[in-house]
Amino acid sequence: MLVPLTLPSYLHLAPRQNSQTNATEQSFIDEPCSKIIAWRAVQPSGSLGAAVGTKFGSVYLFGTPPPGEPTSKTSPPSLSRTRFPTPITLAPSGARPSSPPSSPKSPPHSRRHSGSPSTLSLNQALIKPSARSRVVSGVSHEQVQASKSFVDFEDESERLKDLLRSSAANRQPRERSIVDALLPTFEKGVVIERTPLPPSPFLPPSTLSPASPGSSKGRDDPKSLLSATNSPIFTPRSLSAPPSPHFPTPSDKTDEESIALIAHVLPPRCGVAHAVADLIIPEGTDLLVSLQESGDVSVFDTHDGTCIATAQCRKAPQSQKDTSCWTRLRSIQIEEKGNLILACATYRLPYSELFGLPDSPDEIASKYAHYALFELHVGDPFNIHPTWLESLGNWQVDGFAEGSDMVRNDVDGSLSFIYVNSAYHVISRPLSVVARFEVRARARSAASSTANSAEELWALTIPNPLKSLGTKSTENIASRDVEGTMSEGLAPPNTDLSRLWFGPDQDVGEAVFSSSPRRLRGLCSRYVVARDAVVGLVWTDTEVLIFQFQLDGKALDQSLTHIQPEGVGKILEVQFVDSETFAVLGSIARWYKLIPMDANGDQSDSENARLQPMPAQTISLGTPSAASLINTANGVVTLRHTSAGHKEVSLFTPLEVQDRTYHRLWRSQLATASRQEMGTTLTTVLPLEFNSLIFGYSDGHLRHTSFSALTSQKFLSESPPSSSIPPIEVPLFQNTSNTPIPASIHSLHLIRNERTGDRFIIGGSDDGGITVWSLQDLKLCASFVQFIAPLLYVLQVRQQEEHAGPLRGCALCVSVDGTIAVMAVDGFELLYVLPGASSPLSSIHYGGGEEHDLLMVLYVGGSARLWDIKTGEFRRAMDTDKARDALSASGWFELPIDGRDTRVSRTVSTLANDSATVDSMCTFTIALERFMKLTAVDAKASGNVLVSSVTHSSALTHLRTLLSIVLTPGLSPDIDEVCELKLGIAFSSGGVGHVSLCVEEPRSSGATTLYNYQNVKNAWCVSGAVSASRAIAIITILKTMSLYEDISDDCQTVMTFYATSLQSVVGSHFKAPDVVYLARQWLDASNELRHAARILFDSGVVKFSDEESCALVDAWQHHLPCLQPSADQDSKQSGLALFLCGYMAIEKYSLLSTSALVDISKSISLYLHDDTSSHRALAIDLCAKGFHIWQHYVDSMAMLRALFALATNMRKEQISVQNVGPHARSAVLQTAMQHTALFMTVLTLDILKPRSVAERKSVMQLVAFLIRKRPLILYPHLPRLMEAVVKSLDPNSTASRDAVLDTATEIIGHVVKTFPTIDFHNPTQRLAVGTAEGAFIMYDLKSATQLYVLDGHTHRPTACAFSPDGRRLVTVSLEEGVVRVWKVGASLASALLHPGRPPRQGDMGSKPYKTFPFNVGDEANMTIAGTLEWVRFEWLSDRSVRLRIRESTLSFSA
Repeated sequence: MLVPLTLPSYLHLAPRQNSQTNATEQSFIDEPCSKIIAWRAVQPSGSLGAAVGTKFGSVYLFGTPPPGEPTSKTSPPSLSRTRFPTPITLAPSGARPSSPPSSPKSPPHSRRHSGSPSTLSLNQALIKPSARSRVVSGVSHEQVQASKSFVDFEDESERLKDLLRSSAANRQPRERSIVDALLPTFEKGVVIERTPLPPSPFLPPSTLSPASPGSSKGRDDPKSLLSATNSPIFTPRSLSAPPSPHFPTPSDKTDEESIALIAHVLPPRCGVAHAVADLIIPEGTDLLVSLQESGDVSVFDTHDGTCIATAQCRKAPQSQKDTSCWTRLRSIQIEEKGNLILACATYRLPYSELFGLPDSPDEIASKYAHYALFELHVGDPFNIHPTWLESLGNWQVDGFAEGSDMVRNDVDGSLSFIYVNSAYHVISRPLSVVARFEVRARARSAASSTANSAEELWALTIPNPLKSLGTKSTENIASRDVEGTMSEGLAPPNTDLSRLWFGPDQDVGEAVFSSSPRRLRGLCSRYVVARDAVVGLVWTDTEVLIFQFQLDGKALDQSLTHIQPEGVGKILEVQFVDSETFAVLGSIARWYKLIPMDANGDQSDSENARLQPMPAQTISLGTPSAASLINTANGVVTLRHTSAGHKEVSLFTPLEVQDRTYHRLWRSQLATASRQEMGTTLTTVLPLEFNSLIFGYSDGHLRHTSFSALTSQKFLSESPPSSSIPPIEVPLFQNTSNTPIPASIHSLHLIRNERTGDRFIIGGSDDGGITVWSLQDLKLCASFVQFIAPLLYVLQVRQQEEHAGPLRGCALCVSVDGTIAVMAVDGFELLYVLPGASSPLSSIHYGGGEEHDLLMVLYVGGSARLWDIKTGEFRRAMDTDKARDALSASGWFELPIDGRDTRVSRTVSTLANDSATVDSMCTFTIALERFMKLTAVDAKASGNVLVSSVTHSSALTHLRTLLSIVLTPGLSPDIDEVCELKLGIAFSSGGVGHVSLCVEEPRSSGATTLYNYQNVKNAWCVSGAVSASRAIAIITILKTMSLYEDISDDCQTVMTFYATSLQSVVGSHFKAPDVVYLARQWLDASNELRHAARILFDSGVVKFSDEESCALVDAWQHHLPCLQPSADQDSKQSGLALFLCGYMAIEKYSLLSTSALVDISKSISLYLHDDTSSHRALAIDLCAKGFHIWQHYVDSMAMLRALFALATNMRKEQISVQNVGPHARSAVLQTAMQHTALFMTVLTLDILKPRSVAERKSVMQLVAFLIRKRPLILYPHLPRLMEAVVKSLDPNSTASRDAVLDTATEIIGHVVKTFPTIDFHNPTQRLAVGTAEGAFIMYDLKSATQLYVLDGHTHRPTACAFSPDGRRLVTVSLEEGVVRVWKVGASLASALLHPGRPPRQGDMGSKPYKTFPFNVGDEANMTIAGTLEWVRFEWLSDRSVRLRIRESTLSFSA
């Protein structure tokens, strides 16, 4: 389990060293943003949310804060609702100046460069990629004149107040025209030409509804349209205003609505070349899907920002032509919990932004577009089937990735893939998804049957497949040479094992744009049920083209309709609102109504009517950098940069006629600061250990510190005077480098000189320099400036590598652009530099040749270079395929380039290696399990040491430091007092995030979510998973701290509070720890975390209502192991189902149905008897805690026997990694105490009538274990047990006697030593066993028979003992108050004449030989446990005996 901890206090050393920095907000300000999307939640609350994607690949989530949380503090009340200008009118002349949006500034740690102009230009491109050039051709030059009451965003508040106060008084009423009656209730600022309406029937108003993607149904005989060159260009000036759609106001009070920055999500891969290309909200979900340019697809929960699914569009490119940049996502819903996600990629020069190479539109047009199709399976509420992405297939076409979409026929469910090819023709291609089971069936029958025809293989997962595909034409995708190969494990489309099948292409028509270059920016389409047609929009930076066609390829009009929206500027986005309305977003937002009209310009319902866009609504958006429609409500959310350096998220919602309200949803409190204002800033971190962190700052210095130092400053100044814990003075920095470098430190790596054992730090600076420091004293050892891009990796070749040749003992420094500098570690001599290529490194291989003096470098772009290491000469260049052929020969070894060798700590890591954001720079990820293992060893060793005497470097100090961050002070003053005064916790201001592990790659770290809490209670109001992860960390740390005896009780107090009392102090918005998440942690985590997860699980289950309990069990019951096929019985899901249902049944047995209890019981028994099961420990624990339940539904004796076998199995081949033996023995003890009668019955039966000798031996070993651990359990059953042990020594069964002899001897020895009512005389092999009725049974172990019974006591006997010669047996009963002496040395004649009768006791016959009454007062009422410890016989001679009863002594003559 990984725990991210954010410590922002030391991001800046001066001049704001003591200021509290909002690291998340600062990161958002510094990062250049690429995409925004807004939504209203599917839940009934309909809360507003937004997400912003950035150029570094991270995502910022905005949402409605819980009640009581403060929102943006910089916005005064007077600015919360700002009036925009009065309606905009278009003048026939004049020009409107266009101002580009303010570009985001570089992060504070951006690199400073010196050198040649080319070097400067290249390095600037590395950190701050150039923005796309603004296309201004085709933009209207008509002047837009604002009213006199116009208020700019940055105007002062006083002027704004005056304008608002006078607006109502100065407003003059006017007469409403017919146009006004037909127009919807919009805000001020509608931009339309009020020309007379054309004669047309009244159009019913439509509403802005959620966009539901459509699709097309493929048909035969595709028909092409006529050329679109004669298509008129419709502009707002040439169109009259028909009745416009009605835009309802949102249900919420938007004038009071606000959002807050709640989380910063860092995907598994961030940084340069991993920018967020697109964001979508699949229909019917509250999930956010992100696409990065590198092809990473991530699915996030919009409520808590956790990553719940990931996928990769493609593997690393292996050829030159596979240089794609993934740019676009499309989604359509195909079922209630299923969506198809289409990822689109366009050709790009390899990492063009990274290397400052601009894209050429003409070159891009000649390349292919790549596509990857996924099916998003949405998980269920109980998390039985988690959300996951299933890859369906990949393909490519000769066209534009941006001009692509999928559409679904809402009537029959058929799919169509629409794209614009390289000739600018709109193409529709039927698409079908084959069911998984059909593909598996084909794979099984492929070897035994002939290939089926295309018509036989055509199948759909949705109703009504395409009517007919006919024979494959030359246009069919399967016959094209341009189609690319599939990713690993996926068959190409239209093949037997593929899940994707395409029909023939249908040419819809040519898309002709007036502007040049014709770089497409997007395409969207909708299926219109009323017209049985597909309507689509395709656009560039300045133009929008409208097309429509029937699903058989027939065009419904003679040309494509073309518009140039005036005043919009550069088009940011075009989106459908419904099937008749779309919106164009730019500097203004303009809605258009699609009206079918005939050739005369009249409204018509004819099939061949042309759709003409009629402007219906216009809203000025200012200069946004990104904009998006809200998915389920009317409105536009924008992101923009203010002139003061702030970032602002705004909502524009049309309300009333000639009345428009602008809502500032969020505004950053911080503004972009210059380097001088920020001072010395943290730029990189190298964590070595928990108490050893190396910080690199922008002033060129290294500083050495620790977690304790980072969190102890507050403790120094605010430690309570009455605290029993003495203050620990810790300096902030233990050491600082002696000489600064003249640049900002960019990255840090650790290497070791294997000859001397010294360790050194290699750092890269933002000017391309390489610097070496000594780790011991941070002394500067060497410095080079060899790169034009910063250092990325340091790879050390060990001295022991025999095949490394000249590279042995060297360090390879790799820059961002792939340049390699080879440096000798011993002496730090720079040997030579290998220049980079036009793309980053893919892999490095060394060896080859007779002297192992070759180095092969492979690049992402598909090229490779061969170098001679010995001479430093370049041998040859080749492509990747030839390079891999050469590497297949023996003698080559790969050198990993991920930098793992130079990241030494497995306990503490940092996010700064992959992301350049401010908050990631000060965030450390703690491997909690490993941290607990290391600290628990020290805690156990010094558990009896007073906490006041521990040293600063002890494990307790580390535990306090970690606990000071993860705790949430302020919830309870009493608990805070215990933590500060008793536990010595100095609360820190750090934050705690959440790590979502990748399902596909469990070993790799997943997405990290950093939360922006402004209220201490909000930490427990995010989600059940986030609450669970934080609570587990708190309980685990406290559990380890409780090993120190003098603070154990206080730790238990705090643990109880966080496990049981959070809901009462947090309030109604508290999100209880998710029980399914806790169950998964119990199954996956180590013992250090299992205990904490179990405590929280038990606490959560108790608070479940009856309905919640039954619903949970009903949902998971069908996944219990006993109901699964053999292959799935030991799966993780089956174990999870048993955990949830089993412990729920133990807690709330009466609520569950009989069938559920039977299934749970059978599943437990199944795991107990399965030698290969990985969930045996779970079954053992459930058996121990709920045996009283399971015994009614399964064979209880068989269940106990399984426990016996597990408890006594000592064979090495049977010992699993789980080591269930101790768990089974603990379960045996617990079962024996709670179900003693049944337990002893099974125990004695297995001794008397075992199924095998080995089973009898194992059971007798269990008896010996019980005697040592729980003797009181066996006490009432000793006569029965000893009879079974004696019979197991039957001399007539030699093999059985020999097998159990040692074990039986051990049992008898433990019994005699533990229980005073049993004694054994070794010379005569006699065994005397006392019974609860007062009798003593005499056994002969030689013959394994019962000799006779001595019956003389009337109360329970207390002890017995043989005389040294074996001829006397003395017995005592405290309750009766008498000692009796028996003759037991019978003659041979007596045994032969009177078998089964005791020896004659002198003149007394069968009565005791002697009787001695006594009175010991209250000791006669001594408990059984007391008699085992305090009552003993001591023989002084063969006829003299002494009885000790606690401190009393009685002597008798025998």
